Amino acid sequence: MRTRFLALLAFAILPQPVRAAVIVVGNYTDATIPFTLAEPNAKARDHKLNENEVAALFVSGPADLTFTAKGKQHVLRLDPYNAYVLLPDKGAGVRLEGLELPGNALERDTLPELNPVKRDPVVKVPVTLFVDDAEPRAEALWKKELRARFDEIAAALEKSTGIRLELAGFDTWKSDPNATNTTDLLKSFEAAVKVKPGSLAIGYSSRKLDDRVDPTFGASRGLAGRHILLRETRPKNEPERVEVMLHHVARALGGVGTPDPGSSLRPKLGDGYILRAGAVLRLDPLNALALSIWADERRVEADAKLAVLTPVGRHRITRVYKALLKAAPGDALALTYLYDLGDEIVKQPDPKPKNPDRPPVKIAKQDVHTRLVIKAVVDRAKANTGASALTGDELTAAYVRAASAAAVAWYGPETVPAFLIGLGIALDDGTALLDDATTSAAVKELETADERKARLAVLGNPTLGGRRDVCRRFFIGCAAGELLPQVTAEKVAVGRAMFDLHNPVGLCEPALAAEFTGITFARACFMDAEIVRDVAHRFPAAMYLPAMTGLRNGLSAEKFEELYGDSADERFLKLLADVRKRAKELKAYK
Repeated sequence: MRTRFLALLAFAILPQPVRAAVIVVGNYTDATIPFTLAEPNAKARDHKLNENEVAALFVSGPADLTFTAKGKQHVLRLDPYNAYVLLPDKGAGVRLEGLELPGNALERDTLPELNPVKRDPVVKVPVTLFVDDAEPRAEALWKKELRARFDEIAAALEKSTGIRLELAGFDTWKSDPNATNTTDLLKSFEAAVKVKPGSLAIGYSSRKLDDRVDPTFGASRGLAGRHILLRETRPKNEPERVEVMLHHVARALGGVGTPDPGSSLRPKLGDGYILRAGAVLRLDPLNALALSIWADERRVEADAKLAVLTPVGRHRITRVYKALLKAAPGDALALTYLYDLGDEIVKQPDPKPKNPDRPPVKIAKQDVHTRLVIKAVVDRAKANTGASALTGDELTAAYVRAASAAAVAWYGPETVPAFLIGLGIALDDGTALLDDATTSAAVKELETADERKARLAVLGNPTLGGRRDVCRRFFIGCAAGELLPQVTAEKVAVGRAMFDLHNPVGLCEPALAAEFTGITFARACFMDAEIVRDVAHRFPAAMYLPAMTGLRNGLSAEKFEELYGDSADERFLKLLADVRKRAKELKAYK
């Protein structure tokens, strides 16, 4: 923190060249289009975009783009930190359209910079390339092939974002021979290789994986990580391997999902697109703009992350991520980044997110696995007898271990949903999920009335943090967080709490906090399925449940009205924000 403070202080007090603002333009026509870009009182600069190309253009403020189509000259004023596309037009031949960014632009982005100076806007990111100990090729050969891939994605990235990848060297690493999926290999790579802040490490593995279990091409953690794990044997051809490499590098630098069928950040790679005539290795304009904004942030701090964004960068990147989320509703990374940026996604509820890097869940198969998770908990409950019988938090941890073992026994896209929904049902001694209209359809076939009766007869008294109600609501939150979009799940949790006002026990803020945290836990499992394995070893309440200090128990309707007014009151919304913050501060969810 001290280092960052000193860097910002120096940046503020020393004479600095004005940083280049950026405009991104994509050519979606089937022809090369020449144009000029002229800033006020400055000489026009010549540019051209080949078909299907996307480029970052650096300016000192608003600029006029001039192009000719069907013999007619067109002049349009472009603002910095926006993205535009050249499109075919039946009447005009070609037209230029801006891509809408939600919210208002910063005033400074609509004005020219003062005293602009010449500067090189490129930001350098060192990258080291690795192969694992299963690599069969001779060293000279794998170095040559990886270098060729690297050079190709580096050229594409620099053209569209102004980020220059620099090859820092080659190396090898020992991968986990017992790995069964790319996430296992990524964890192995992260443990084996240390990466300096502001740098990236790309590890290629030749370990054989069962494609039926894990058909993915690689794994990475977006902005949260510095490591990228890629499979050398998939896809089968070199152009698609190059595209997969760009996909994960762009994610590591701040890119998110897009529906653009020609972008390397589209959900489904290996679809043959890059093999077609006229296909270009590229990003989409909005992601190119996002990475260009992150390039600005890297000029201040090389290891740019959401937590250390400048206020200006935060405003700009939020608008771009909102636009990308609107284009690709439910994209996991866009949702995560906007959530961490504090954006109120409640203003535009989105469909349930689907991880673009994992195969789709098959509901029938998920239901089978969920019933097996419930059965595993029931079997563990039946075995909990005699002098060594567990109670309280220890009993909960035993149930979680049993659920984890059952879920990962059939590893696949159904693993996480089965684990979360199964625990939500198995540890509920009521019928919360069955009674709620938003979740009832998804759970009504998972347990018969007789099975529920038999489960409750042996369940015992599992607790979390010493409380049965907190345990029950945490795991209800886990299931709701899997079945519903996060915003909807939180609304349902609040509705459940409001209903409690009319029960003798009243509204318990710790129970509401537990349900919110269960939703956070579900989100964390969605982003990292390995959490389902991790909890099989340890599940202490202190690690997964926030401190309940200051939260009130047993609020009557009258007392709630006195303290908060109603559920839309700013005082109550402040309580919910505090609950979210407590959950986010837990190490398990970072």
